[in-house]
Amino acid sequence: MAIIVLPEEVIARIAAGEAVERPASAVKELIENAIDAGASSVHVESMAGGRQLIRVSDNGAGIPGLEIELAFKRHATSKLRATEDLEDLSTLGFRGEALASIAAVSQTTIITRHRDDPMGISLRLNGGQIDHQRPIGAPAGTVVAVENLFFNTPARLKFLKADRTEKRNIQAVVTRYAMAYPHIAFTLKQDQREQFRSSGRGDLADVVAGVFGHAHFKRMIAIESSSPARLARATIAVRGYASLPDLTRSDRSRIVLFVNGRAIQDNALSHAVTQAYEGMIKSGTFPFAVLLISLPTDFVDVNVHPTKAQVRFRDPSQVFSAVQRAVRQALLEADLDEDNADHWRAAGFTNETIDYRTPSPPFAGTAKEDFFHDADLGTIPEAADAPAKPRTLPILRVIGQIGAMYIVAEGPVGLYLIDQNAAHERILYEQMCEEQRAGSPLAEPVSDSQTVLLSPEHDIVLGDCAEILSELGFEIEPFGPHTYVFRALPSVIASARLADGFPGILDQLSRTDKGTEEATAAVAAAAAVKSGQILSLEEMQTLVAQLERCPSPFASPSGNTTLIRLTREQLALEFRRA
Repeated sequence: MAIIVLPEEVIARIAAGEAVERPASAVKELIENAIDAGASSVHVESMAGGRQLIRVSDNGAGIPGLEIELAFKRHATSKLRATEDLEDLSTLGFRGEALASIAAVSQTTIITRHRDDPMGISLRLNGGQIDHQRPIGAPAGTVVAVENLFFNTPARLKFLKADRTEKRNIQAVVTRYAMAYPHIAFTLKQDQREQFRSSGRGDLADVVAGVFGHAHFKRMIAIESSSPARLARATIAVRGYASLPDLTRSDRSRIVLFVNGRAIQDNALSHAVTQAYEGMIKSGTFPFAVLLISLPTDFVDVNVHPTKAQVRFRDPSQVFSAVQRAVRQALLEADLDEDNADHWRAAGFTNETIDYRTPSPPFAGTAKEDFFHDADLGTIPEAADAPAKPRTLPILRVIGQIGAMYIVAEGPVGLYLIDQNAAHERILYEQMCEEQRAGSPLAEPVSDSQTVLLSPEHDIVLGDCAEILSELGFEIEPFGPHTYVFRALPSVIASARLADGFPGILDQLSRTDKGTEEATAAVAAAAAVKSGQILSLEEMQTLVAQLERCPSPFASPSGNTTLIRLTREQLALEFRRA
């Protein structure tokens, strides 16, 4: 349709507001315009977190030359005509505010050629005012370059975050639309470095693996569900991927939701996803999920909020139930050995990398009897002239293991249950801190080179944290796009296999101040023996002996309880022998 200025009665019905709050907002609006124009390829570039430059190029239909000036007027759009159109929107954009809002606070250049026009048009605006316009040779499609964003609104510029934060916000926008539209090829380049690329082949698995990283994706399962329409209810389809219960984080930021191709924020639907894991994950933790929800356009109102990130459903309870049921059913039916391996293979995984029957040992390649060998994990000094660490727990006699998670030990006053993961996390943390205080060498060369493939977001976090990780003893070198090789590790965990655990370290560092203490805790958590791993009696004895000498043995650095005690009196009461 041609671009027109909306009638006043339609403008009055639109949830108006400032469309451009930060560089990522501009990127979002330009990407939505490209998608609505039918693009099959979208290329995004930014410099200095988007302050200096944002450039979005697409191969869509382009803008007719006669309509180019009109496109930058407020409430001018080709996607809406009358008030009733608001009830049945199928496009991402519809308000006609984006280009005008962006141009008003930047120096904007647009080069576009409609596929039916012989020549393209170049238009330059400064603070919303046209500088010049001229014909230009160009391929069909549109390129919008936004320079010096907020140059004429210093108050808004002052409230932007650090470049790395704005870069991550831009990255989040691009990767989310790449997941919502896997048939569109997206490319993101930031500060002259390519950060993300999707193939555009229509394979959602391939895109999700590229966004979250292969280490996380291979711990996710496919979601595919459709609830049939009945009575006044709509057909609701839910598809995507959700994590297995062993892959969680401490916030909801990895629950990504789309409704009819639109990225949304909806606390109720996020809760529906989390509720599907009831009884499977610990309280206060949240899964990873990418869910594409489809329903008739007249059952959802997108004209709710200026950013278009919130929607209103005609029947919220039906949508909630559809999402909760789809995820829960997939989790309950998941056959981790064979049936759900297809999407992993599609993303390039081999059978060997998709084995969940036994948890991956944190020291893979090391003989089982040497799992807690003295040189790497440290022990209580045995030499006569070596001062022993102060004992913080009584001598405990290991009895066995429960559920491959808890060590059972007997003490002088009763029974102890020890969380092997939390306990080992505390041990590694104390050993690393002790080496740091002593100033002894922290780095130890890795005998077996390990490589790790990071997600685009993790790649940025690694750049931010490179110095602090180096101080801890990490030597990490680039080994290809988003790929790195470990040359050395902190000596305490030198034998650890961190390829799978390293993204978790970066996740933790992305949510903290990235100080030495936080980084040490994150490394200890990643390298600690995992829940679900069977330990030999000798391994359990060594772990308990080390815990007995930890300065703070009752909790892990992340705050989890390491052990609980049942006194003889408590046991007597339970057996009615008091």
